[in-house]
Amino acid sequence: MGTTTPPLVIEHLSFRYRTRSEPALHDFSLTLGQGELLLVAGTSGCGKTTLIRCVNGLIPNSYKGELSGRIFLYGEEATGMPLSRRSQIVGTVLQDPERQIMGAHVVTEVAFGLENLGLPRGEIIRRVDETLAYLGIAHLRDRETFYLSGGEKQKVALAGVLAMHPSILLLDEPLASLDPASAQEALALFRRLADEGVSILLVEHRVEDVLAIRPDRVLFMQEGDVVYLGPPEGLADVVDYRQVKMPAEVVIRRAAADPPPSFPTTTAGDGEPLVVFEDVSFSYDDGPPVIQDVNLTIRRGDVVALLGPNGAGKTTLVKHAIGLLKPRQGRVLVEGRDTREMSVAQIAHTLGYVFQSPSHMLFAPTVREELAFGPRNLGYEEPVIAAGVEQAVRTVNLGG
Repeated sequence: MGTTTPPLVIEHLSFRYRTRSEPALHDFSLTLGQGELLLVAGTSGCGKTTLIRCVNGLIPNSYKGELSGRIFLYGEEATGMPLSRRSQIVGTVLQDPERQIMGAHVVTEVAFGLENLGLPRGEIIRRVDETLAYLGIAHLRDRETFYLSGGEKQKVALAGVLAMHPSILLLDEPLASLDPASAQEALALFRRLADEGVSILLVEHRVEDVLAIRPDRVLFMQEGDVVYLGPPEGLADVVDYRQVKMPAEVVIRRAAADPPPSFPTTTAGDGEPLVVFEDVSFSYDDGPPVIQDVNLTIRRGDVVALLGPNGAGKTTLVKHAIGLLKPRQGRVLVEGRDTREMSVAQIAHTLGYVFQSPSHMLFAPTVREELAFGPRNLGYEEPVIAAGVEQAVRTVNLGG
């Protein structure tokens, strides 16, 4: 593949999902240069993920709809190119690593793509170990993927892609599962990969963080159209700082003209204890403690931020609150009752939980049926369910 030919050229690309009336992409054109790091930003539903699916071939092979326009990979038209060949040129890291990881252990997961290329065993082992070391996760080599944190899974998914040595890297919200320190490490890695010649299309909401590594250009999308394509310096003039996380100096300058926000008048700590952790410790199987001697009281009306690096035990702690896990020692109380004496369904009347990965939660064919599923299983009457669904739709603006 010669470096004089652009790695990726998109000409007048349009796509409409067969379940939608409006196109997700409309007359989209783009050229991605060799070693270019392109930040793709925009509000949810603007077409960023659809763009990635068109480039890697998931559209139209897995997602059906009306597709027009052309895509070229190093001068070769991608239409009709087998996915097996395209995957050796284009590597993709999905927003949800759970949808990408299949191996039971980290080493087998990273080796999976290489095995499908038919590489010799020695070459596979060499690439696996080199990639894990390159990403600083060699210590995870023999760990079971089931017990990894969300951030660790994201790093392993990236390792599986990088081991294939792709020329074009598509990253769909790669920072979503990462703590701040890991996110900075990942961004520095992306910048280094681009400097080494890999062409990167980076879809990310955390625009402020990506701008810090000096992307070569920024593409801002809205409702399937290109709003801005150019140097990073010009982005602040075209975006709404309330919808995109911009650098602090931009937010301060733009917010100065807005009225000040209103804040709640309630005082934290006034409510009755809702969830209480008493000397809680837990470890998976015979592994080291994930949480140890945790004491915490959350009162009704509290807003508590649970912070820590990937693998610190945040999700494990929350799973104890909702009864998915039981402590090895200590106890967890929900409204004064020990969770060991409560079913998950009983706790669900008091505590709601949103998973890190929404794909673990959504299974009904329509949004309305999905929203009604939980209260229906809790035994609510149909009029109450219908009213709750309508309120939820209005609250999170799902009416469209």
